[in-house]
Amino acid sequence: MDWSGMLTELLDIVAQKSIKSYEDDVCFSSVCKSWRSVAVKVAIKVRYPNGLPSRLPSLLLAERIEDKEFRRLYLLSNESIREIRLPEAYGKFCTSSCGWLITVGDDTTTKLINPLSCEIINLPKIDTFPEFLELSVWNLGIRKLLFHSQLPLVVVLWGCFNKLGFCRIGDDKWTSIETGRVWPILDITCYDGRVYCFDSAFHIRSCDVYGEENKMVIVHVSRLPKEYYNEDLIGAYVIGVDDDDGRKRLLVVIREVMYDDGDIYDYELCCETYKTYNFRVFDFDLENKKWSKVNDLGKKTLFVGYSSSFWIEDASGVIKSNCIYYTDDVELYSDRKNGGGTDMGIFHMCDGTIELHFTGESLSKVSPPVWLQSM
Repeated sequence: MDWSGMLTELLDIVAQKSIKSYEDDVCFSSVCKSWRSVAVKVAIKVRYPNGLPSRLPSLLLAERIEDKEFRRLYLLSNESIREIRLPEAYGKFCTSSCGWLITVGDDTTTKLINPLSCEIINLPKIDTFPEFLELSVWNLGIRKLLFHSQLPLVVVLWGCFNKLGFCRIGDDKWTSIETGRVWPILDITCYDGRVYCFDSAFHIRSCDVYGEENKMVIVHVSRLPKEYYNEDLIGAYVIGVDDDDGRKRLLVVIREVMYDDGDIYDYELCCETYKTYNFRVFDFDLENKKWSKVNDLGKKTLFVGYSSSFWIEDASGVIKSNCIYYTDDVELYSDRKNGGGTDMGIFHMCDGTIELHFTGESLSKVSPPVWLQSM
């Protein structure tokens, strides 16, 4: 059969049913000129000016100072780079959740941006948090983002001490969530209708996102037992995971970072030499309230960094299973000569080895590379 001779009407139907991601579009377009023409029309119909989403997570690379219009996406699915037009993010701090970006500018203006559809949602300025100006600078204003599009609700870690706050779309200011003890929160996740957070004192706490309109009460859930881990925390993440048997659990992922091993502490030297060398993973069963150590993630892959932490299972084998993909999020990067972006890689749970997922250079003092979750 001559595929190039297929009726345009029929080809259009095939394309609309077949093209769901950027990778589908590339494969469909490579058949012949007529198929490529139809693929372009389909891309326009789905209203993604910056192209279709990837079927797997992508790495939003740091901005290039000379380019105020475009940012680069590194696609893990085929190890290629595509450019997307994203002038709204230039010069701003960026973090991500569920395929969306939150940006904070030096004027504290805060926005939610869909980098593919180019939809922009204005959020309250970050300095509407109480005491923000006394405690924080703009590029440390938000460290983590959770975007719950169904509510719609935005939950963030804000300020130098990583406090918890939220707003609903349309609010004119952010609302702080009273967390009690002043332990910096290291990560947050939305799971099974609740926001869970993990702090530097090893506590898991939670609050109900379906609660009162302008109030969220945070409650203690559990503490990682000292016999499992009782050292200083540099970085940690919390991820909700469903098992095949329906068991609901949280994974706590601890990131261990190595600094200069000299006898005298040198801050500037530490800024330039820090490097992740290990991860430890622990499981908290939400039903029986028991902890256990995790040595094998099975078919799952974890993604951590400044973006929302998440997991996937990739049956195609493109994404390496039983691994942790990570980006640079140690706050010392802001004092590095060239910024952050060097401490990234793939940690293999089976043997503790580390390899690169992106071999190029992408550095920034304000906004190093972050994961963009597939939508």
